[in-house]
Amino acid sequence: MTPPAHLLLGSEQHGVTRYAGQVAGAVGAEVVRSTRWCDAVVPPDVARLHVHLTDGLLPGDPATALRWWEELTARVPTTLTLHDVPQATDGTARLERRSAVYLRLAAAARGVVCNSAHERSALAALGSSVDVGVVPLPVVERALPAATGVDRPVVGLLGFVYPGKGHAEALRAVAEVDRRRGGQTGVVALGAVAEGHAADVEALHVLARELGVRFDVTGHLDDDELDRLAAQVAVPVAAHRNVSASGSVNSWLAVRRRPLVLAGAYAREVAALRPGTTTLFEDGLLADAVDAALDDPRSTRLDGTTSTAPHLPDVALAYSSWWDTEVSW
Repeated sequence: MTPPAHLLLGSEQHGVTRYAGQVAGAVGAEVVRSTRWCDAVVPPDVARLHVHLTDGLLPGDPATALRWWEELTARVPTTLTLHDVPQATDGTARLERRSAVYLRLAAAARGVVCNSAHERSALAALGSSVDVGVVPLPVVERALPAATGVDRPVVGLLGFVYPGKGHAEALRAVAEVDRRRGGQTGVVALGAVAEGHAADVEALHVLARELGVRFDVTGHLDDDELDRLAAQVAVPVAAHRNVSASGSVNSWLAVRRRPLVLAGAYAREVAALRPGTTTLFEDGLLADAVDAALDDPRSTRLDGTTSTAPHLPDVALAYSSWWDTEVSW
């Protein structure tokens, strides 16, 4: 069966939009692009459609965006991959607001996929009765950058910078490590500041100065530069508090790094999906995990025998099978 056309919404730099393009290319789908949902024009000859959505791609009045979505799905049979499914850690008001949006998005689609069993459970917990498939985010393997030396160890976090990503926890952990070791370890955020969070990042800089820890934010990086810096940091960390599918964890794996990952339902799901690719640490014990990683640098790198599958071709096969056998078009 020919794959459905893919409607890509938002900037090509948006993680969900970028991933949607990768999936479309991998399955050989026709692509329809629009920087804003309200400007999206689906050609009349498109018989079936697939969309990757997070509520962040539907800015403005939610009611208007949902009417657009329901009109689109009534006109064109459409399947949906939902990203960033709401969870209790959103806080009560935000959870209620986001849940109403996600429930209507899911209800109007011919079929729904989540990127983890954890997200599928989260969607069900919101009250959705829709059958949901699970297709994990792939590790997109890339050529390893050339090794370069650094003048001191650096702890790295990857992806957009915003509250809840673990930057404050990393700064406090590194301050503790420096007290223990009598050295000076820096923290670097490999990525841009998320829109609307400049004040939060300034607060991180203030915290870093109070703790005596060097803290750098790189800003947006192209793929080659991101790979180079991700391969270079001494200790890769993923300390998200509200995570249910993580492209940043997979970005560490793509350059053969084994990140320290805050233990949780999704982290354990990834550890089972890709054995030996992550090192889990419990909440409050990041300093101990960083200390151990500095003592054993090989523990932060994947050897040649460790598989990072599923990869993009595996994801393409999973989507193709799902469209052909699970979706009632």
